[in-house]
Amino acid sequence: MIRLLGNRKGAILTGFFGGLVSSTATTVALAKESQETSADELGKQTLTFLAATMAMLVEGAVLLTLGTSQIHASLLIIFFGPALVAAVMIFLLARRLRHRKTADGVPEVEILPILKLSAFILGVLAVSRLLQNVFGESGLALLTFIVSLFEVHGSIIANIQLHDSDVIGLQLLGGLLAISAVASMISKLFI
Repeated sequence: MIRLLGNRKGAILTGFFGGLVSSTATTVALAKESQETSADELGKQTLTFLAATMAMLVEGAVLLTLGTSQIHASLLIIFFGPALVAAVMIFLLARRLRHRKTADGVPEVEILPILKLSAFILGVLAVSRLLQNVFGESGLALLTFIVSLFEVHGSIIANIQLHDSDVIGLQLLGGLLAISAVASMISKLFI
């Protein structure tokens, strides 16, 4: 997309669509790529990272809105607040980034790193399920944190389903959604 649409639009769209699928995988790919890049390319990669983060937050808000039978508008601030900050940062960074198109070569798609990350995420989900069985409801916050480090969408969906099944209340749902958002941000900062 960057080669086709240029630095600004391409980086934003690449990040946004990558973030909808997996903001963690997008961040890992950017982190790997950033080790081999020039200082000029870092702005473009930062823009892609911010767009992926914003997509993850918007998707969390959509999951909350469409995934529950009871819409709780007050919980949307958990996602829309940070998404608004990311949008402002994207706007400011995009204005500073030079717009140019490149047409050199075809980008490589590496499947093995994607498969490794998928296997790792599945392993984390299995361990988190084991923690839930061992600690029960008292371990729900820990479970949410651990799962959201790697796969925030599944954690959000699971917690919404627990709420809709009357297993957890609105206040606990809000806390778990906040834990999900924070854990996802923490993992991306460490990546």
